[in-house]
Amino acid sequence: CSNAQTTKSCFVRLQEVPQKNFFASVENPVEALRSIGNHEYNSIDSSGKLAHPIDTGKANIVFVVFDDESDLDRTTCLESHDSVIAEIASELNDKAIFMYTTAPHTSSNKSLKRERRAADDNPMVFQDGSKLLMYFTSLTVVDSKEGTTTVLTPQGMEVTTTNATAMSVKLTSTPPLTFDITLSGGYFFMTNVLWNGIQFRSNDVYSPTDFSYFCGNLTLYGKGTIEEQSTYTLNWNSFQFQAPFGSTTNEQFVFGDPWHCVGFFTGAILSGLLIVVLLLTITFVGVCWMMDINTMDRFDDPKGKTITINASE
Repeated sequence: CSNAQTTKSCFVRLQEVPQKNFFASVENPVEALRSIGNHEYNSIDSSGKLAHPIDTGKANIVFVVFDDESDLDRTTCLESHDSVIAEIASELNDKAIFMYTTAPHTSSNKSLKRERRAADDNPMVFQDGSKLLMYFTSLTVVDSKEGTTTVLTPQGMEVTTTNATAMSVKLTSTPPLTFDITLSGGYFFMTNVLWNGIQFRSNDVYSPTDFSYFCGNLTLYGKGTIEEQSTYTLNWNSFQFQAPFGSTTNEQFVFGDPWHCVGFFTGAILSGLLIVVLLLTITFVGVCWMMDINTMDRFDDPKGKTITINASE
């Protein structure tokens, strides 16, 4: 980055630092710093002022976020960052290590975050120590026969450990929703989903303990009988949960990598594979046909007299 008018770098002050390192494509540097020790958050407004003074006695790691104005170009924003970092370094008498990281398209990310916050106005998050962490945006029960929809708004979550490989969960709605989580072969499974005396199938709700189960729209169908099928469905929106079962002891653990409910061979993937197989078949048949082309020798007789044609004829 350089200023078009002065042709100088956007980071004039940072370039003057004698000891500095540059690392490209660093994965989750912020999460790595959070796991080191105590940390706090601060911010810098558009005028270049800190929201509150930095106190290094409370935390050994301070995250500072730049609140840039959307109408400023990238060069101006980076130059302001350079000057602010230099001022903070001067205040701390260079008794600190600074890490400057950013992401492209900052303004687009901000607008996307605002849209997501507007869409998820009332997300529900429940956590019981290191046992279970759950998140969803809405939970409804639909009766297709009566055409009714019951919205469940749990006020809390109760987790009862049955043994080392099983636990019972109760979401305190009216009526409450209960289910069991069992451990088998390194995977945790959701079983025995029950609401208002109605049991729902949950055979495909499972994930490894190091991962978190995620499904954008999870639909569980009620269990019926041979004579009559159930007309109830349980719908979770943006549903994500994880039961580590001892893989972590952190009571404030966060979700692991998502284990999506959509299988690998989706309809789109199967269609693509069928098209590829069809094209390969056509190509193979065409190559075989071309290799089968022979020289026209139907009227050639190697034992007969050679036909001679004079040039005068």
